[in-house]
Amino acid sequence: MVSEMTFKGMMQRLDEITSSLEKEDLELEEGLRLFEEGVGLIREAKQRLTTASSKVEKLIGSMEEGLETEEFELEIAGEEGD
Repeated sequence: MVSEMTFKGMMQRLDEITSSLEKEDLELEEGLRLFEEGVGLIREAKQRLTTASSKVEKLIGSMEEGLETEEFELEIAGEEGD
C-alpha cells in the first residue's frame, strides 16, 4: 500500500515501473496496471513533498521572527502545472 511506503521506497518503485513500461514485450493490461500504480505513487509523493515544504516553512518561521521564506514550485518531469 502506497501510504505505508517511505518516500525513498516510492521513488525506487517508480524507477522499477518506468523500466518495466519501457520493455517492448509488455502486455497491454500489465502496462495499464503499472501506469495506474505509477500515477498513484506520483500523487502521494507530490502530497508528501507539499506537506514537508509546509513544515519546513513553519519551522524556519518559528526559528527567528522576521525571517522571510520564499515559496518554490515543485516541477515533476512530464507534468504541466496543476
